[in-house]
Order: sequence, then structure tokens, then C-alpha cells
Amino acid sequence: AGEDMKIEELYCLLPASPVDEKNFDLEKWRRECPMDYFKAVYVLQQGKGIVQDEIFKSIYRVVRLYLPDTLYKYYSLTDDQELNTKKLETLMSKKIFLSDIKDFNDPFDSKAFYYDPECLKISPELNRCDGKFIDDFTTYIKSTSLTANDVQSMPMWAHYAGNHTGFCVSYNMANNPELSSCTFPVQYSAERLDITSVMKKYAEMLLEEISRQASLGNKQIVVEDLSIIYMTLLLSNIKHVSWNYEKEYRCTIAANATGSPYVSANPKQIFVGLKCSYKNAMKLQEIGDKLGVPVHRMGFDEISPSYKLSII
Repeated sequence: AGEDMKIEELYCLLPASPVDEKNFDLEKWRRECPMDYFKAVYVLQQGKGIVQDEIFKSIYRVVRLYLPDTLYKYYSLTDDQELNTKKLETLMSKKIFLSDIKDFNDPFDSKAFYYDPECLKISPELNRCDGKFIDDFTTYIKSTSLTANDVQSMPMWAHYAGNHTGFCVSYNMANNPELSSCTFPVQYSAERLDITSVMKKYAEMLLEEISRQASLGNKQIVVEDLSIIYMTLLLSNIKHVSWNYEKEYRCTIAANATGSPYVSANPKQIFVGLKCSYKNAMKLQEIGDKLGVPVHRMGFDEISPSYKLSII
């Protein structure tokens, strides 16, 4: 890919023969074939209508293969006692809170793709909005981040658990069907993708469909083409390569989904930060006891030869 990566220039050579499921080595396959949403979008663009729906379902099934057995989530605890209480209550209720992506700490989050609105000024309707008929692709979704980094990750404790004053929870993905069903691995890239050509085609389709349905007297215009939604869902899991140390996995749901802004998540283990206050540590221990979940206190061995926290 060059400096200006356009969606119409993507290319993916599909395998000529089916995978040998009998001798399939999942770990080897994950190492040799890391998740590539650019390739996924290329494959998605090869179909239309029902065919595209089936392609997306196939891509989704492949993505499931990238989920590890265990994922972790780091939580901060601050002087805001009301917020702390909400976090602990959410943990106790075996749920995870999902927020708006605009509130994430990366201003480029879910902006691995873009389009030029000047190229979409193809009708009076689009001219009135300067060709920008979608301002924020993430408006209709909620999301949260998990990680494959275990409790020996010093950056994760520092950045997302209040410099070790918070806690970390592990989740067995096989025992969390709701959580695992909406979790995708994050891909890291140094480039953003120009999707102008796709947006222009979609705009043309919308205008034609609006005109056609309006001529039939329809008061409500219904468009069944989900291509933009599929593409957005996939490409929103790409971040800049500088974040790759996080080994992130992202759980995303529709903002109006049942139960939003929460997803069910049964904890596997709870790890209390090295600098977590005694009061908060006792609350976490109480939650663990009620849920029947092991609670461990992270410690520091002064005479250990390795850069590892002890787990008490």
C-alpha cells in the first residue's frame, strides 16, 4: 500500500483450496495470518445484497477464530467514589459497561478510514450538507476495550488501572457467549483507508432509492443495503500502530441493543492492584466471595531477579 491507500485499490488473493480442518493448527494459523480488516473489506466488496450478507457472516466466523481463551480488562479506581461504586456494582452484576468511542483516549479511534465530501456533492440534497452525509460513523454504537495482556503488563496497570491503584479482571471467553459474540481483535496500521469511492456509490444508491420509493408514494424510505454498516464494523477495529503494545480486543454493540450500554460478562479471576487502597481491596474481595471468583492481590518481591509482580 502507498501513502494514499484507496479502498478500490485493495487486493486479496483468496486461497484456491479449502482449509484442511482435520490438521488445522489454530495457533500456527494465527501467527502466520494475523487479522487483516483491509482484506476483509476487499472480500466484502465482491458481493452485493444477499451475497454480501453471507460474505459478512463468513468473515465473522473467521474473526471468531482469533479470540484467545482468556481476555483481561483493567479498571481504574479514583477519588470519585460515586464512579468507583458504579464500577464495583457493574462487576458485581457480572456486566461490562460500554461507552461512546468519542470518549476514548485516542482522537483517531475508529478513524482508520475517511472519505472526501467534495466528491459527494452530486445532488442538491448532498450539496446542502457539503457532501458529508455521515459525520460520525460511531454515533450508533457503544464499545469497550479488553486486552490479551495478562497481569504482568506494567503499561496496562499504569495507563488503565490508575498506576496500580485499580484492578484487573480476567474473562474466560468460552464461558461468556454474549461478550465473545461482539468482540473483535484490533488490527494496527500506519495508514488510513480512503473509502470515498464506496461512499459515492452508496450516496448514488440512496438518491436513486429515495427517488424510486418516493415515486411510489412511500412516506418512509427503507434501504436494506447494509454494506456501509458491515464496512464500518470491521474498519472500526483498526488503530494506529503506536498502540500495538495494548494487544487490544474490542467489544462493540449497537447503541440501542437490548441491555445497552452493558454486556454480560462472567469474571474468571479478579486481580487487585499493587497500590489499591485497603478499602477498595476489601470491597473487591467481598465481590469475589459473593460471585465465587478467586481474588488475588498483586505484590512486589524485592529480591526477585525477574521483572514480574507476585500474585498473592
